[in-house]
Amino acid sequence: MTRGPFETLGQVMAAGTPGPRELAGYPTALFAFFAIAFAWSWSCWLLSPLLQAGSSMAATALALIGGFGPSLAAVAVVTYQGGWGGLRCWLKRCLQWREGWRWTALAFFFPAVCMALAGWVHVALGGTLPDSRAAGHLALAAANFILVFLVGGPLGEEFGWRGYALPVMQRRWGWRVSSLVLGGLWALWHLPLFYSADTAQSHLPMGWYVLSVIASSVLFAWLYNRTEGSVLPVMMLHTAVNAWSLVIPVMVMPDGTNLRPFHLMVGILLLTALLLLLRGGPAAKEGAGRRPGHRRMGKPG
Repeated sequence: MTRGPFETLGQVMAAGTPGPRELAGYPTALFAFFAIAFAWSWSCWLLSPLLQAGSSMAATALALIGGFGPSLAAVAVVTYQGGWGGLRCWLKRCLQWREGWRWTALAFFFPAVCMALAGWVHVALGGTLPDSRAAGHLALAAANFILVFLVGGPLGEEFGWRGYALPVMQRRWGWRVSSLVLGGLWALWHLPLFYSADTAQSHLPMGWYVLSVIASSVLFAWLYNRTEGSVLPVMMLHTAVNAWSLVIPVMVMPDGTNLRPFHLMVGILLLTALLLLLRGGPAAKEGAGRRPGHRRMGKPG
């Protein structure tokens, strides 16, 4: 008895070389991944406000659990496809560390540079910035990076978006198209958060937010391919984006003020994404053709 496309793609995840039959199963498995990710997260986020009156702690916990939809969906699909062996192989590929610290350092500091540049331009044009929430609380700001990593997006999302969906998508469509399409789906996944009180998205301009997520998806995909399919640097980048925004005050405030720094930051992200899409790079092109779980032999160029 066979599981059809799920099993064949699971074998590809574990080690196999994809042929026409294996590739035919990719859309089915990919659709299952997105269906599970969206269903899990949206269910949690839509139910969370209903619990707010009875127990704010339970509502907050459910909202946080909702953020793990993509990674849980990836684990579920990979395990169904390839069993425990396929899951171990996939996790090993996601957590490989072969590129040293340079890309991790870039991932950590690049968002800070972008935000600082946006803030500087805003001030140079005569604007003012609100006080940083980290002022006078440096220890708490440092601890916040750890908190963001654990429950603020990276751990709950990146095993799904970049660890699973991106390599499957770019096997067929290349990294450029895949990063743009995945960015749109990534932005759509956040939709319920715009209608929930006290979320980071609730006071952001939706259109500008979507642009920022799509541009970020291009940057994340480029970094993923440059590091030969490791999820660790993109998790660092995701952590840095969310955590530095609490240190460098360029985000829109809850009352709707501080718009221009946010617009400038999104503009910098869009320009960076455009340059990467136009330029690409040898490692990105190689990564576009790599299948999930495949480990390139030889010394990286």
